[in-house]
Amino acid sequence: MKTTKLFSRPLFGQNMRTYWFFVLAVVLIMSMMSGVVTIAIDAIQSELAGDLNGEMLEKMGKTGLEIPHMDPSVILDTMYYKVIVLIPIFLLVVVASNALIASQVDDGSMAYILATPTERRAVAFTHMVFMLVVPLLIMGIVCGVKCALNEQIIGDVDWEATVVKFAGMYVLVEAVSAVCYLGSCLFNRSSRALTFGGGITVWCFIASLLGVFGSDKLVEMGVGITELDIFNQLTLVGLLDITAMETVGSDMVNYDFLWKLGILAGIAAVAYGAGALRFCRKDLPL
Repeated sequence: MKTTKLFSRPLFGQNMRTYWFFVLAVVLIMSMMSGVVTIAIDAIQSELAGDLNGEMLEKMGKTGLEIPHMDPSVILDTMYYKVIVLIPIFLLVVVASNALIASQVDDGSMAYILATPTERRAVAFTHMVFMLVVPLLIMGIVCGVKCALNEQIIGDVDWEATVVKFAGMYVLVEAVSAVCYLGSCLFNRSSRALTFGGGITVWCFIASLLGVFGSDKLVEMGVGITELDIFNQLTLVGLLDITAMETVGSDMVNYDFLWKLGILAGIAAVAYGAGALRFCRKDLPL
């Protein structure tokens, strides 16, 4: 007799036992990336504040030359949130979402799960909860590490802005995770599901990398290319408005990031819901 429970603790525990090492590796890699970036930003800011740089700017000013104020730490900080730290967690959600459903259907192991008193909807919902909880834990830990690094190395922690930026990254990751989950529920073949979810994720990453160099900050500093901003319109990562989030905690907060996060949250909700509904109704080759 099938259980009417919507959530399966044994299945969730099995997922955690399977992926705990992967999750730990992602946390460690993201933490190390945070350390390297924080140290680099501190070194850059110290160099820019040095006497040599001041003398150089003064000499160029006397000669009548005008150059845009270039702060490489701004470039590095933007890339940290929109490119660097997203690599390992994107890899996790692509692999996990594919393995939890499509891969098990493909290799026949889903038949054994459904042979137990666990209903399809419990399988779909439990895997969905796993994909919601694990990125939340990772982001929470790495956010704490980043705040601690900023305090110890740079000596300045903008707690509110940092927490908001990591919260925004979590919403972004869930939007990507939901798309991968949808692909895993749509297709019975693991290769097709991986092509769907992984392909969209790779595109989001590549477009974000190119879009960074079209951002207003980099263009104003003279190192960006305005035309590359089009890539920010073609990727989910473009909805992560780091510039607006950095104003949180100041006297003039730009709330534009809220509606953009709302779109990402909407995409996540629709994709998760559609994926679960599809898995519960489709014919499985059991």
